[in-house]
Amino acid sequence: SNGFGGLVLCAKPDEKANWIQYAKETGREKSLKIISEDGDYRFNFLDYEMNRPDGGGLTRNISNLFMNIYEMGQKGGDKGDERFWDIALKRMLNRIIDLLKLAEEKISIENMTNIVNSYPRTTDFYYKASSGYFDNGQHEAEYIELINSSYCLKCLSKGVSRELDAEEKIVMDIVWGYWGRDLPNLSEKTRSIITESFLGLAEPFLTGVLRNIFSTTTNIYPEDTHEGYIIILDFPEKEYLELGVYAQSIFKLLWQQSTQRRDVNPPCRPVFLWVDECQIFLSEKHDMLFQSTARSSKACTVLISQNISNYYSVIGGSNPREQADSLLGNLSTKIFHANNDFVTNKWASDTIGQDLRAMSGINVSGGGATNGTGFHTHETLMHQFLPREFTTMKCGGIENDLEVETVITMAGKVWSNNKNYIRVKFRQDA
Repeated sequence: SNGFGGLVLCAKPDEKANWIQYAKETGREKSLKIISEDGDYRFNFLDYEMNRPDGGGLTRNISNLFMNIYEMGQKGGDKGDERFWDIALKRMLNRIIDLLKLAEEKISIENMTNIVNSYPRTTDFYYKASSGYFDNGQHEAEYIELINSSYCLKCLSKGVSRELDAEEKIVMDIVWGYWGRDLPNLSEKTRSIITESFLGLAEPFLTGVLRNIFSTTTNIYPEDTHEGYIIILDFPEKEYLELGVYAQSIFKLLWQQSTQRRDVNPPCRPVFLWVDECQIFLSEKHDMLFQSTARSSKACTVLISQNISNYYSVIGGSNPREQADSLLGNLSTKIFHANNDFVTNKWASDTIGQDLRAMSGINVSGGGATNGTGFHTHETLMHQFLPREFTTMKCGGIENDLEVETVITMAGKVWSNNKNYIRVKFRQDA
């Protein structure tokens, strides 16, 4: 009702209907833009990243985007031994993008895949070309046959035949050495793992909903939310599974980056990000970085999850608690409902904090002249809100007369009870 623009991610099938109802109730129906499988909106994320101002088209930015997509499929578990493969995949991505740019070919999922499927598996072509084997014209037919049989070699040929500037020549040497010498020289097993990592990353975008919506044309942009539109990504994870996570996480990441880039002076329209079941779409690195500057970007983030253990499980690795705590620590308003998860309740209780409480006791002694009873008091630190209290709060339903209890704590806020938290009730049908 205050005119915010925003982005809504859908984990459940009814999320879209809820937001359509919210828009009707607040007169914001014309602000809705719903991206769905049967809708008209399209967002080619590669074209967007290639052509946006201020950093668009840079090789490392594009490869980082793909690595973020790759990490979406690698959530949880022990990540200690994955660094080599991550570096190797990113190196391949950089060389694919550089090669397409040097050959003046379109950077698309199809062209990237064609390069990987057709690169030489031996160093024969590299050493023949480097030694001048093809230069005297005697082996021109062999050269043409090889070039025509491989999209990768065709791009290499186009690149070296162009008039390159000094920087492009440096890049060309790196690209030529990678595809002709470095990659073929790897062991077959290592080379296959790197290749399959890329092909597995690219495959979802070659067919179906991800290709149709996110790899064709573009008529909707993350920046539309800055003008007051509310974009709903109607690919609920419960229906679209991994594809739904990819689709929404890509748009979320680019929306976060666009929101951080925008000029907030003079004052601009506030925007919001709404993510129910947020652990499904969590990027432990980028969500934390975004949230650390979200306030200065005039962005309000709402993350909803059943318990904090979901965050730990999704992040995985050797220090999931530190990363989750860093993300949640940047959320200044925290709302806790009834919960049976001990880890969550202990974390919530610790977040609210402790205060000094007066404790009284009785000393009883017996025997002889010292027989008697004494009273004493002392102060001790105790949790203001005990973990077990979260297990008994009202959680709606007929048995609770449709009442729900919640505990709210907000950075810098002292409530009417003179504490940093407050326990309140509301009705489900309100």
